[in-house]
Amino acid sequence: MKAKIKLFLWFITISIIPLLIMGGFSYYLISAKISRQYEENINNINMGIYNMVDTQQKVLMQWMDSSATAFSEKLQGLGPIRFDHSAMVDIGGYKLPTWYIGNQKITGDNTLVDILISKQKLPATLFQLHDNKFIRVSSNVRQPDGNRIVGTIVDSGPIYEKIINGQVWRGRGSVEGIMHGMIYQPIFDNQNNLVGAFVLGRREQEFELLTAIKNIVVGETGFVAVMDPEGVFIIHPTSQGKSAANLAWAQEILRKKNGSVTYSDSNGREKIAYYKYYEPWQWYIITGSFVSEIFNTTRELFRGLLFLCVVVIMLSAGIAYAMSITFFRPIDALIEVMKQVRKGNLTVKLHHTQNDEYLVVATALNDMLDTISLLIGRLINNSSKLKEASLNLIDDITDSRQALTIMETGVDNLRESVQLSHQLAEGDDDPTQELLADIEDIKAFIIQLDPETPSLETQNALQTLTEMVDDVRNKFLAQAAIDRNINIPFTLQNKINNLDIELAKLQLLTKHISSSANSLDDIALSLDKDVNIFKLDIPGKAME
Repeated sequence: MKAKIKLFLWFITISIIPLLIMGGFSYYLISAKISRQYEENINNINMGIYNMVDTQQKVLMQWMDSSATAFSEKLQGLGPIRFDHSAMVDIGGYKLPTWYIGNQKITGDNTLVDILISKQKLPATLFQLHDNKFIRVSSNVRQPDGNRIVGTIVDSGPIYEKIINGQVWRGRGSVEGIMHGMIYQPIFDNQNNLVGAFVLGRREQEFELLTAIKNIVVGETGFVAVMDPEGVFIIHPTSQGKSAANLAWAQEILRKKNGSVTYSDSNGREKIAYYKYYEPWQWYIITGSFVSEIFNTTRELFRGLLFLCVVVIMLSAGIAYAMSITFFRPIDALIEVMKQVRKGNLTVKLHHTQNDEYLVVATALNDMLDTISLLIGRLINNSSKLKEASLNLIDDITDSRQALTIMETGVDNLRESVQLSHQLAEGDDDPTQELLADIEDIKAFIIQLDPETPSLETQNALQTLTEMVDDVRNKFLAQAAIDRNINIPFTLQNKINNLDIELAKLQLLTKHISSSANSLDDIALSLDKDVNIFKLDIPGKAME
């Protein structure tokens, strides 16, 4: 894998891993907190409705007390209480005297209660005491057919016990199947005799309250429901008036009264509900929502974090790509230069102008290439000189071989001359002068063939040969002076034999020098071939 890709992946990794760790940890903390807050919100809504209902009840009771006081004062303000026994009225099967308060007729007259219902929407009923029974003689409460509810009696029960003893009763009761907050208050005449009672009622669940509860939405589709002790929904978006008493979760609510429950609806979707029992109204206030909606916020948070991660990854990838391109641009240039150097081109340069670490590298590399180029130039120059010297040595060796050949010819001639001298010595002629002339010619020829730049071995051999010829000549002269006819042939033959030996040595040495010269030439050619792999930029000379 290329370093550029490694750097790219490394940058992506170090930018993504912390993001994933931080994002995952944040998501874990936030999602758990959101879920708790959502459930707390459901519970708070439930408590809010409970408090709202309780407030409504308290306001209702205070209002009832205030209304009862006001109605009582109004009755007292009408005048004294009296009964007209001459005008008996049949109500509910009872013969009752006509009851007046001041000039206002009460028995069978609905003027007072109708004022209450029209102005204050306050259900009201006046009871007339007869034979220790409270008989309903005036009422603005009507039956479904529109007829007023009159003629009924209260003669037992907790309400009766209170008012028969001159006490006020406060509580709730059903009026035409609708629960009302009620207050029963006794009526006394001027002599403080109990003559009757009145009851004022106020619907507990005002339409405004019921509508407000119905309009409460929990989460996206959650709602508030109210159930009575029989498991019948008093408030429900779709099942109002229906019973849920056969459902396990409803039975749990009826049994525990306060708490929370998790259950599945008819479609199998899991729901969670918080419930609280309001005893004055016998309401089970239920606030619920789908569990999936609880985590909608966390899912949206997850999608947001995921989107953020994707954006960060893309940005990181872009930044990493740009950084890798910028970072590796000098490295790519360096790689191209090194490829050219690998091919032998030392004329290339690494160009970098920014003042950074790469500038140091570029400067050092360029200086190194210049130094190598200079050294290779010197090496090529020395190689050329070595090759030239090798060629000169080969030429000298060739000339030496030719000289040896001539020397061998001269020695052969000398031998023939000696032999001839010997023959002449036996006769009358003396060949000494001719032999001396031949030896002088050989010496002159050897001196003439002295190489300009001989090797040490060749120079020593030639020096030895010259000395030997001189020695032959001197001994020959001496020997000729002592004994002209007898010892000359023998002594000269010995010297010539010694000369043959030295010539043989010189010939062998020449062969060795020739072999060394050939090896030297091969080395020079190889060196020239090796150094020519480099391309140099030498002033005044281009080399490939």
